[in-house]
Amino acid sequence: MKAFFHKTAIFCIGMLILYPLLVWLAGMLPLQSNTRFIPANYGMMGLRLEEASDMALHGGPEVLFVGSSHCYRSFDTRLTDSAGIRSLNLGSSNQTPRQTYALLQRFFERYNICPDLVVIEVHPDIMENSGNESAIDILSNTYIDRPMLQMALRQRSLPVFNTLCCSYFNRMLRGDKAIVAQLTRDSIAHIATQSGDTTLNVDFAYCNGGFVEVTPYCYKPIPLEPKTITVRDDQLEWLDKCLRLLDSHSTPYLLVEVPSTRSRYQSYTNHEYFEQKIRSLVDLESQYLNLNEDRRLLSQLDDTSCFFDDDHLNQKGATILTKYITQCIL
Repeated sequence: MKAFFHKTAIFCIGMLILYPLLVWLAGMLPLQSNTRFIPANYGMMGLRLEEASDMALHGGPEVLFVGSSHCYRSFDTRLTDSAGIRSLNLGSSNQTPRQTYALLQRFFERYNICPDLVVIEVHPDIMENSGNESAIDILSNTYIDRPMLQMALRQRSLPVFNTLCCSYFNRMLRGDKAIVAQLTRDSIAHIATQSGDTTLNVDFAYCNGGFVEVTPYCYKPIPLEPKTITVRDDQLEWLDKCLRLLDSHSTPYLLVEVPSTRSRYQSYTNHEYFEQKIRSLVDLESQYLNLNEDRRLLSQLDDTSCFFDDDHLNQKGATILTKYITQCIL
């Protein structure tokens, strides 16, 4: 019996050592299932995180934008910079509050930087998302520190844990530049994507400060099915933790719901429910802006010329929105 337990212990210890290496090897292969490793993907998160480290050496941003693709495709940091506001966009594809919390932790703990304002983009579709896609994206494009490790373990997802292993060993075996080697800050990613029932070949161009400029395509509105919003309790809790973290560092914040097309916004059957959930977290009504109800802004936007798809602005729309939000925060 002792021999059995001894061999079992050796086997378990061996697997603990070998498993991360086997996962890393699997992540380097084109055929992946529960192992997803996507450095240098079209969202270009690696470049943003690299830029965040560089900016931290020079005092950091005055305004930090965080959120999903509605963030990094909407807030044009070139325009905020030209208005005299040093800014950084740390949005990432499908970023949920759980990932936002880890990014904010890194800013405060590793960089020891407190921005003058943090703008958190909130969106109904993101608040019902598990966060696995965003976790995999971020872990694939950065080094593993305490905030990233905690975020990965809290996801309780095998693909996320495997990506954590891949990222750690990729960085350890291939060096600090392994993650961003395939991209430079003038990179353009060529992507086939869907807009309504149309397949488009588009370019995503990274801009200094973290904004991604999209091929100037104008959305062709189509009828949308009614959609009922659900908000995950865990994501609401993580959003609240983000706000409490900012409060603990005396950092002002603004929650912003960027405009969708009118057809998309009106397809929500219970947007009041979403607003109530978000407003329950803020201390002041002015800390949450639902720009879908801002008449001054909406008078400058239309579904056809200002949107790339039913809920992402194109460059014309991003320019209008960024100039508007800049006036709000000046």
